[in-house]
Amino acid sequence: MTSATLGNGSAARRVRVYVSEEDSIAKVPAQHAIVAFLRRNNAAGVTVVRGMEGFGASGRVHSSRLAEVPWDLPIVIEWVDTVARIEELLPQLKQLVPAGMITVDQTEVVVFAPRTIRAVSEAVPVESIMTKDVAAVHRDTPIRDVVELMRKRTLRAVPVVDDGIVVGIITNSDLVKRAQLGVRLTLLPGLPPGEQAKRMEEMPRRVAEEVMTAPPVVVAVNAPLSEAAETMVQRKLKRLPVVDERGALVGIVSRLDLLRTVADFGDREQSAPVSAGLNGDAPLSSVMREDVPTVYPDSPLNEVVQAVVSTRLNRAIVLDANRKVLGIVTARAVLERVTPALHPHLLRSLMHRLPFLRPTADEQEVERHASARKAADLMITDVVRASPDDRLRAVIATMVEGGEKLVTVVDGEGRLLGVVDRADVLRGILDHPE
Repeated sequence: MTSATLGNGSAARRVRVYVSEEDSIAKVPAQHAIVAFLRRNNAAGVTVVRGMEGFGASGRVHSSRLAEVPWDLPIVIEWVDTVARIEELLPQLKQLVPAGMITVDQTEVVVFAPRTIRAVSEAVPVESIMTKDVAAVHRDTPIRDVVELMRKRTLRAVPVVDDGIVVGIITNSDLVKRAQLGVRLTLLPGLPPGEQAKRMEEMPRRVAEEVMTAPPVVVAVNAPLSEAAETMVQRKLKRLPVVDERGALVGIVSRLDLLRTVADFGDREQSAPVSAGLNGDAPLSSVMREDVPTVYPDSPLNEVVQAVVSTRLNRAIVLDANRKVLGIVTARAVLERVTPALHPHLLRSLMHRLPFLRPTADEQEVERHASARKAADLMITDVVRASPDDRLRAVIATMVEGGEKLVTVVDGEGRLLGVVDRADVLRGILDHPE
């Protein structure tokens, strides 16, 4: 059950959470943490109201008029949703709220007119959404400088230019295969600082031209968005350099840019008729994948690693005996939470999708004393869930604004049916997917 089931005249519930501006959850202001939690779980809608004056159980008055109490004002978080969705999420919300009060009232939805996500016209060019401030390197740039640039700016790829013309691109895969970094950039932060420095130092002294993929796949600056999306889907790419008529670099467009455009397009005025392009009307069931690696809370470390590396998702879903979703384990979480003595073998498994082996008795003894030895020790419990009948637009905002890369698709009882990631969503928003 999701926000998509709300309709005019339907019964609903209204939840009010009363907290203070000074309250926090895991060092994040309470109202921000609560809104983020409800967004990740596809709540129908949330409003945060900042009070001018009030008092709680302590009897102390909080007021914007009192100079001695300039902040610490009351905050009210109001959430309206279906009965089923509130019953599902309320127990977790109660655990989340550090102090304050939560109330639940019956209500009726008289008007529910969510902003629709319009189809994106093919007339809209790539230029309108591309990132113009692009970091690029030259043929003779030392590869260590390339890696430092990518780490500093949190880049997953960087174009290589010669007199402004794009001649190649360096991706995570190139760094592993040709630069011999030995670990994907996404996994590098999971290693101790000393190990990270060692990996950097052990790279051969090569330059960008020796490592890059050439020729690169590019898209013209005046190409329609649908062309960029088709290219990414067919070539299984996450981003494309954007070039002018000379082949000179003018920007870069990513899969996330395209998803963000679909999510935001309802806010734009559009006077011309819309032709076939991108839209978010397909149901999740049409694009979800069912080949999902799963483990149980008590699954041992070697089984967890094998599940994580078994597909390109680099994740495993943790289920209970009834297939209800409990959490998720990522490759980086595995690397971060196990003892450093196991890192060499873990990296071998994570990088090459091989079984996790512990060849020596000493290493087996280390594992027995490690704090993270099973799936329950490694999983993240804050998992985004959606219904198979939800439209793609229902999860695009979560992926774009919440930074989520994977959404679990569950039935009415919370049992796993499948998952969708950003690549699946991009494929789904094409009028004519591959």
